[in-house]
Amino acid sequence: MTRAVLDKQQADTPTPQRRRRRPAARRVPYWLMSPSFLLMAVVTYLPLALAVFISLTALNQFTIGEITATHLRGLLNYLDVLAPSGPLSVLKSLRTSVFFSVLTTAVAIPIGIGAALLANRRLRGRSLLRTVMLLPFILPAFASALIWRLMFQTETGLVDRFLGATGLGSPDTIWLIGPNSFWALVITGIWTSWPFIYIMVLAVVQSVPHDYYEAAAIDGAGTLRQFWSITLPAIRPTLALAACLSAINHFNNFTLPFVLFGSPPPPQANVLPIAIYTTSFTSFDFGHASAIAVVNLLVLLIPVAYYLRRVNSHDD
Repeated sequence: MTRAVLDKQQADTPTPQRRRRRPAARRVPYWLMSPSFLLMAVVTYLPLALAVFISLTALNQFTIGEITATHLRGLLNYLDVLAPSGPLSVLKSLRTSVFFSVLTTAVAIPIGIGAALLANRRLRGRSLLRTVMLLPFILPAFASALIWRLMFQTETGLVDRFLGATGLGSPDTIWLIGPNSFWALVITGIWTSWPFIYIMVLAVVQSVPHDYYEAAAIDGAGTLRQFWSITLPAIRPTLALAACLSAINHFNNFTLPFVLFGSPPPPQANVLPIAIYTTSFTSFDFGHASAIAVVNLLVLLIPVAYYLRRVNSHDD
């Protein structure tokens, strides 16, 4: 064994001082990330723990000054809000939120796909068209809801005038109260959310090589066949994630129903976020409101888990 080899082995052998430095070096990233972890704990985990604690108590406007000494009710608040019937039951609000989320997302998906395919074509003024399509998504949710509230006004709103002019419905249809309030919420939700599907799909469609479509056209594939065989497989993973995020956003949407209908809203449009608000800041029943919020969180974990699973599988 040569002298050079021995010197190299000796240099590669970790000394006690180097061994002591390695654990300290490994801890450096954790120290650098500790401010972010602390901020997340204060902003996210501490309020979450407080909400879970309040959901187990009888906290209201009379006992809020002594939150630590309030009466503990255990799981009774959850039994009240999840009861099949009763003044505090939110099962109807839960069903309304699910229907609103699923229906709005299901309609927004084909609209977004169609808009993405149209914006991807070589048209004059394509840049302007893409910008205009983003307007419903760029507008603040408050402004969009306020615009649709004015449009849904009975007799004087644009929706009733359109129905009367075309004969598709009654010109004095009541939208903001009664059974039609749910459909007013769905229409508004579709209008504000389809551009999100559009921009997600457009980003993927633009990355598909045009040679694929030319080869398919040479083989005799029509437009519909090209969509099913080339476009849809390419956008399916992104479309699934976009639909999941859209459903989560609709399920947790507070601004649209609050601006459209106020508080309390019509029973047909009383979604879970509004139920949490009215129970907390109208009835001042913070215990039951926190229980509803925890239930809302647990339901949201289902699509969130699906989303994280798809993201992790896509990364792998």
